[in-house]
Amino acid sequence: MSWTIIPASRVKKRSKSGNAQEVLDRLNSFLTDEMEGPAEIMCGFWKEQQNAISYQELREAVLTGDITEETYQAWSNDYAALVKERFNGIWESAIAKGSTSQPIMDKIADSFVFNTQSPGILEWIADRGATLVTNSTLVQTEAIRALLEERIRERYGVDELARLIRPCVGLTVPQTQSARKFYDRAVEKLIKDHPRMSDENIRKNALKSTSVYAERLHRQRAVTIARTELASAYNHGADLGIRQAQADYLIGTCIKKWSTALNENVCPTCEALEGTE
Repeated sequence: MSWTIIPASRVKKRSKSGNAQEVLDRLNSFLTDEMEGPAEIMCGFWKEQQNAISYQELREAVLTGDITEETYQAWSNDYAALVKERFNGIWESAIAKGSTSQPIMDKIADSFVFNTQSPGILEWIADRGATLVTNSTLVQTEAIRALLEERIRERYGVDELARLIRPCVGLTVPQTQSARKFYDRAVEKLIKDHPRMSDENIRKNALKSTSVYAERLHRQRAVTIARTELASAYNHGADLGIRQAQADYLIGTCIKKWSTALNENVCPTCEALEGTE
């Protein structure tokens, strides 16, 4: 979702204007140009987390039915380091880009200087970072715990489930469930197609194909996170840019009007804001 800033005299109730479409086009262009980097960062980050957790830790989690507090804290620390080292800069850059994104800012481009160190930016980045760390750690923990439910553990051997958990680190609960079902189907197909193959090789090959499938799921989630974080920072920058320009007496009174892409990807919350001034 993005929003449009237009002079009050040009506002029309609940209508999609050319100005609104221009704002959306600029946002989409920005996301297309910038999304690949953050998405790759997330995929690499999850791969490092998968490699960092030992097989013994995974096996112990299966035996006890839960991850340890140490593992949870390690994941939280990982996300905190990711935010500090990578995402703070990504957000700041997106905010700066968004500060001049509104068409109304085009006319004052030569005279407007955006202050990237304003309290509004620093506070937003700090709050956004804390939220990302908390939510990402919680989602990741819940996803792994979904694999450790008693009914799931009863279906698999300890070693088998321990190995299945690793490629799922970084996924959401629905994605983890999807990966587990993919693994089950792969096992069934191998048994049917290769009746003389040993159980060990069946599990090994099924896990290999499941890991490839999980990588695709990681990529999907990484793209979603990248789009969300870039768009949020970009739109916040647009808001701050307008406010700074008004404080500098470069533009006058404006009205903020929410504008969505009006497609199936818009969430119910954002859809309800369409056209709101």
